Amino acid sequence: MNIDIREPEAALSGNPKVLEVGAKLQQLRRERNWTLQDASRETGIAVSTLSKIEREALSPTVTTLSRIASGFRIDAATLLTDDSGGATGRQSITRFDDGKFSPTGTCDNVWLCSDLAQKKMAPIRTRVRARDTKEYSEWACYNAEVFVTVLSGTLVVHSDIYAPVVLNEGDSMYYDANTGHVWTSQGDEDAIVLWVHTQ
Repeated sequence: MNIDIREPEAALSGNPKVLEVGAKLQQLRRERNWTLQDASRETGIAVSTLSKIEREALSPTVTTLSRIASGFRIDAATLLTDDSGGATGRQSITRFDDGKFSPTGTCDNVWLCSDLAQKKMAPIRTRVRARDTKEYSEWACYNAEVFVTVLSGTLVVHSDIYAPVVLNEGDSMYYDANTGHVWTSQGDEDAIVLWVHTQ
């Protein structure tokens, strides 16, 4: 598969807007008259973590966003959309240099088509920076199914219940995200993947 990946950094993110969910999280919490403790109880996320997210001092992982969405009984896209009149139909386009950028240390995520709320799936383009599972403070685990295809580099999918799976450029995998899992890149090049998880 020959994909024009341009400069390595540009291939992932172009010039996307940095993901800022703090104000949205605070708005949703206040609409429910929830304290941070209430939100923590509903989401299973520590008060200190929620506070850092609201202050934009911490960029949430996909797992954390999924847990927040589940606790607030909304889809993750609602956390990514503003209320300024985004898409109202079922069509959304993300240009190469657009999207919502969310770096987590182990992965740099660009949420695609994030202006469309109530989606049944969330598409994300990710640069996997981690080389070792020990780089993760927690393994991802959320109620979803995941499809991933490798655009460049080599991705290793680690799971609590399966042996590690090595995916090369052009390879794809579909799996249940209900058990712990993480991704690492193998070799000198960061793996760049396009993946979708159900909401």
